Amino acid sequence: MPYTHEQQNDLAHGYISAHSDLSDLMLECLRQADATDVAASKEHLCQGAARRLSVMGRSIRTMFTLFPPDTDRPLPMESLHDVQINLHAFVMNLFGVFENFAWAFVHRHNLLPTIGKPVNVSMFKGATRQHLPLAVADYLLSDAIKRWHTEYLKNYRDALAHRIPLYIPPKVLTKEESERFNALETEKCGLAGRADWDRINAISAEQEAIGSPCFTFLHSFEDGDALRAVLLHPQVISDSKTVIDFGHRFLASWHEHR
Repeated sequence: MPYTHEQQNDLAHGYISAHSDLSDLMLECLRQADATDVAASKEHLCQGAARRLSVMGRSIRTMFTLFPPDTDRPLPMESLHDVQINLHAFVMNLFGVFENFAWAFVHRHNLLPTIGKPVNVSMFKGATRQHLPLAVADYLLSDAIKRWHTEYLKNYRDALAHRIPLYIPPKVLTKEESERFNALETEKCGLAGRADWDRINAISAEQEAIGSPCFTFLHSFEDGDALRAVLLHPQVISDSKTVIDFGHRFLASWHEHR
């Protein structure tokens, strides 16, 4: 379903704000890295979180450039693949920023002997979270963030890394459009042995023009948790705002620990 004009405007403004704020958070990571003398923390902030935020900024910019919210025709497959590539990069680095923040914190306060195993180093695991400043820990334990992490971030990142990559369907077809598309496909298959390339190319061009853009993504047609399609543009803006909000909260108090 296409966005309304009002939604298109809101998404355009949201994208500009998110892109700018990701850059600001990246610079704050660099400032905080420069201010600490713990080499491992410095690396996780500078070479980890800041680099990932830069990739996220570039990815959201590319997605909105190639696939703006006011798109009214299905994207060519090459462009759609490029959008998916940038979505993959965005989600993987979104997940990774939180991990870099966790490692920077653990190294700064020499908490690894207390936490135990490296696998316990995570903003979303109690072994790390119990040492965070209370305001940061409470933020992570809020219902909204717990749902976002469990139902979306971990689900979709784990699928991308280990199971089925995130997928944007190429188009949405009405019943009539689907019937026409299938009829053209049947005709095209019948022409394969006759090498009537002019007609085959004409059929392919008509098929490409049929339908509307699909603005959602998912990762599996079999996994029940993934069958809830996610709207691409508002989701990446919301994800950006979440990491921006958390990042500034964390960096404002990461010199403290419980």
